[in-house]
Amino acid sequence: MAAARPLNRIPALDGLAFGRLISPPTQAAINKVNQTAFGNSAKWRFQPGTYTTRQVVEHVAPLLNSLIAELGLDPPGAEPSRKVLIDGLRSCLAITGRESTLPIGDAINMAGESARKVMAKQAQRIGSLLVRCAQNAPPPDVTAPQMTVRSPCEGHVWTREVASLLIGPRSNGNLMQVYNEWLHQIVLLRDGLLPFENFDEVRLTITQEGTRPVDDIRSKFLMQIMTAQVKRTTIIDVAKGLTASGLPSGGYGFQYGSGIVMPLSLFTGSSSILLKYVPATVDDSNHQELLFDYENKDYFSVPRHEISVDEVTSNASSISSTNSYSVTSNPVYSSFAIENPRETDSFSQIRRIKLQGSFEDGAQYSVDVGQITRGLRYAYRAVDTNCEDSSAESSSFALHKASDVLSLPDLVTSTSRSDGVRLHVIQAGSAVARMALLGKLYPENVVLVNGEKQSPTSALGVGKGFGPQFVIIGGDVVG
Repeated sequence: MAAARPLNRIPALDGLAFGRLISPPTQAAINKVNQTAFGNSAKWRFQPGTYTTRQVVEHVAPLLNSLIAELGLDPPGAEPSRKVLIDGLRSCLAITGRESTLPIGDAINMAGESARKVMAKQAQRIGSLLVRCAQNAPPPDVTAPQMTVRSPCEGHVWTREVASLLIGPRSNGNLMQVYNEWLHQIVLLRDGLLPFENFDEVRLTITQEGTRPVDDIRSKFLMQIMTAQVKRTTIIDVAKGLTASGLPSGGYGFQYGSGIVMPLSLFTGSSSILLKYVPATVDDSNHQELLFDYENKDYFSVPRHEISVDEVTSNASSISSTNSYSVTSNPVYSSFAIENPRETDSFSQIRRIKLQGSFEDGAQYSVDVGQITRGLRYAYRAVDTNCEDSSAESSSFALHKASDVLSLPDLVTSTSRSDGVRLHVIQAGSAVARMALLGKLYPENVVLVNGEKQSPTSALGVGKGFGPQFVIIGGDVVG
């Protein structure tokens, strides 16, 4: 009997197990079947398979190599054509300049961490890696047949040196298309990797078209980046382009043949818009690609439970430090559960993931992981470690046990100060408890406070000015 695969544990969530690790296959070397021979020439196509980022660049390298070989020897004193062409790639992948295919360099120096700034940093990191991969790809083979490819104009601006080379007497119309295809394949690879924080680790499922399946979503994605209106749905759809293109739009994560892709925030506790690839599976019931979808697509219309003073553990006229109270309850058991919302359809590609567990007092909870990602996204962070609101002494604070809150029905909210409560304070003694609470509280006025460095009153200057606030203290994730 085969040994069980090791568990995939998330250290930042108290080592909670999330699926089992796998060893995804990858193409070991360039397969010559990516050329269909026609006498002395070959029609280029990509050999379908599973690839790393570096391997994808290696597998499009025959296009560049064929181009260089057909250009022939460089004239004495001329800059090597290989360097000219790779420098042209570098300019296209840059985020500034005349040839940039993603001109968002201005975002790098912006304050905060806007989606546009995050993508600008990603583009820089990925672009640098792809240029290095192109430089290190196998050199030209003088015996290789001439490559032919039909590559429609993509509007990429060539550097003046590239234009001089490919429009000059050493070139021809086919070579211009070969260069265009090589360039576009790598630009699309950059764009398809933008959603991934660990883009150098992700395993890519490549078809005969190479990276061109990303074309369908690329224009929409780039428009959102340029206008600083990047939607999470678009990010997840772009991530599917080179991994799980058969899945429907939407969701917040997915599983495919080489692993799972989930929001980075679940691993770090941040509000990051990026995704993380993990070589693991969480559902082995079949070999389909699976989409992890929200239990409630529109959380605004979900029933809410208005927390009352009767559900308050204790009151305090003021709270000035984390040592002034001790109302802690932590789960004694927690796990992730995978559910098929369409139980009668075993071939359904939709799955929901629940974080569930129980407490010492017998209280149980079950929270949708999709809602947790929303909670992480919309939660406010108390930033001033010494913030003390002048009105704290006259404010009312309600202290709650995490188990009490998690046991309540629906999404928990508090919209009125008629009972005199200004802050609903909940102490999360673990990262798991904190995540569960983020998925249970209606994500409107929730503030996260560092249990070691900040007092509950540091939340008073954060968030919306109307209605009471929910303050989650402790359970800080160290990713």
